[in-house]
Parts: sequence; structure tokens; C-alpha cells
Amino acid sequence: METIVKGAPGHFDTGEGVLEQLLALLDTLAIKQFHVVAGVTAWQKTAPYLPEEVLVKAQGNTTFLEGHCTLEVAEKIASEASEKQVDAIIGIGGGTVLDTAKAAAALTGVKVVLIPSIAATCAAWAPLSVFYDESGTFTHFTEFPEVNTLVLAEPAIIAEAPVRYLKAGIADTLAKYYEARTLLDAFYEGQTLPVRIRISQQAAELCKGVLLEDASGAIQAAEQGIVTDALKRVTEKIFMAGGMVGGFGGKAGRVAAAHSIHNGLTAAPGTRKHLHGELVAYGLLVQLAIEEDWQELDSLIEYYKTWGLPIRLSDLSVDVKDEALISQVVKKAVLPQESIHYMEQEITEASVREAIKRVESKTQHIETLEGELA
Repeated sequence: METIVKGAPGHFDTGEGVLEQLLALLDTLAIKQFHVVAGVTAWQKTAPYLPEEVLVKAQGNTTFLEGHCTLEVAEKIASEASEKQVDAIIGIGGGTVLDTAKAAAALTGVKVVLIPSIAATCAAWAPLSVFYDESGTFTHFTEFPEVNTLVLAEPAIIAEAPVRYLKAGIADTLAKYYEARTLLDAFYEGQTLPVRIRISQQAAELCKGVLLEDASGAIQAAEQGIVTDALKRVTEKIFMAGGMVGGFGGKAGRVAAAHSIHNGLTAAPGTRKHLHGELVAYGLLVQLAIEEDWQELDSLIEYYKTWGLPIRLSDLSVDVKDEALISQVVKKAVLPQESIHYMEQEITEASVREAIKRVESKTQHIETLEGELA
């Protein structure tokens, strides 16, 4: 088992006005020249918070991303950055942008500075990138040898983002608790836990406890576009606690069945308009069905309904009656390299199909009962 720990970025800070420090921090890190990778909307929302000198240097040195994080795009940005002999790549945006920036920086061999504009994943914290093909189908993820250099999160920007992103981040982070629980059994059953794994597990506990307590308040704040203590706590858990689970746990804290189901769902064209965390949310329900943890499954369904997260395939634009499509999703989810095989249960296409069937049956039954009581 690996013992390398990449638990945190070199420097992380969050708080209102935190981006005012950016110029001084770049100077401390000896970053004179940089290339910016940004989403168009993220840039528009973030620019008012950036120091003027950073804005000036970004002119003519910015790539605005559309589409997915692909190897081809990362390699193209890395080539441009190498020609310009930059000291760092600055990523401004959501997970797609940040993953692309991290990959390009790793290919270039320079520092990476990340400014998340949404809290939909722990991409700002985790030193890895998730790659897709041009159509949006998951291909693989790559973990980098160095932690992210600098991460600055301005809560006011995150509060202004569409609330859907925060909901997706809550789901993705909540899944880390349940996946880490499974991975602990897979890698360390009956063993004395190393300190780093204990830290990973404690972070996973935070992912569940704080989110279940504060998620509703954070969602309400985001709906109003205001910064509250609940929103700040949830944002920190998405970035920090979510990132620490894998950062300290390594393979024993990364992904299990919930993310494998996500990967399988990316094969369905209808899911392309849905967020990573939304697919993971459904994947977590399937994981609990595989584990036959019906109490937790019922509990999460109720939270999902309160928060507005998907509980059925139809919520993800997938027709459960399309046998060919479901077969394609399941086949991709159970590929030999997928983390779903860390589960202690025997995983087959048939067992995953049955778990999906159980989730669909349970959620349909719940909705039918509610309709009769309404």
C-alpha cells in the first residue's frame, strides 16, 4: 500500500477579500509570468476581485475554455505556456477548468494557482485531473506528483454562482464518506490503521456530519446569493475535508462504486447536461443498494428530495426502459479498471443492474405514496 501523502495544497486560504492577496503571494512564490485558463463566466465573475496588475498581465495570456477536460486541450495549453516560458498557470473556474489547468501545469513543469468560482467538487484541493473525451465520456484520471501550489477561494463569488453547483458539490462530498467507508474495508480490514488513514477517515466523517447539518442552510444562502456561516462551512468541507479524504487516504480514500456508476452514466448522451456531482449522487444510491444498506439509502433519498438532488435515472435524462442504453451504462461502470471492484460484494453486470432496479423501484414507490397522500 502506498505511503505518499499529498494532504493539502502548498497554500490555501478562503475568506471575503482573499483575492486581494494574490499579487503579493505570486511575488512570494517568484511567479512573474503566468498563463490564465478560465471559463468565460468564471472570469467575468472573478475579475472584479482581482488586483489590477493581475488583470493587466492576463491580457493576451488567457485561454477561455469550452467543453471538457481532455488531454488534447491540456497539451495545447502546455505547449503555449512552454513557448511563453511562464512560471505558473492560473486556473479560474469550476472543476473542468481547474483540472485542465493542473494538467497543463504538470505537463509544463510549472506551478499551478487555482481560484475556484463554484464549489461543485474538491478539484481546487486535489492534485489530480479527471479526463473525458470530446463527447464528454469519462476516460481516466491522473494523479500528479506535486500538490497544488496555491488555492484561493472567495466565498462571495461562490455565493453568486447558480445553486445547482453547490448542490452537486454537496453530493460529491457526501459520497466520499460512504466510499471511504467501503475502501477502508477493502484495504485495511483487520489491520491497525496508519495515522494518515485515520486522518482521511476523520475527514470523511466531517464530510457527512457537517453537510447533513448545514447543507440546507447553505443552499438557502446560495439561492439568495449571500455569504453566511453555513455556506462558508459547507464550502470549506467541499474543498478541504473532501480533498483531505483522498489526499491523506490515497487509494483508500478516493473512489468506489458511486464514482464508477458516475463513469458509466457518462456513456448516456442525456447525462451530458448534468453535473459530475449529480451523477455521483445517483451513483451513491446505487452503491448503497449494492451494499444492501437500506436504512442509509432511505435516509439519503429524503435528504436528496429536500436538497433537490436526483433520485431516479429520469432525473438525469436517462430512460430506465431503454435496455440497450442501460446495458451500455452498466458495462462501462464495471470495466475491470473501475473502482467499483473494491467493494466486498461480488460485482457483475447483473448485480449492478439489480441494484439500479432496486433504487428505481424504491424511489418510484416513495413518489407514488407521496402522490396518494397529497
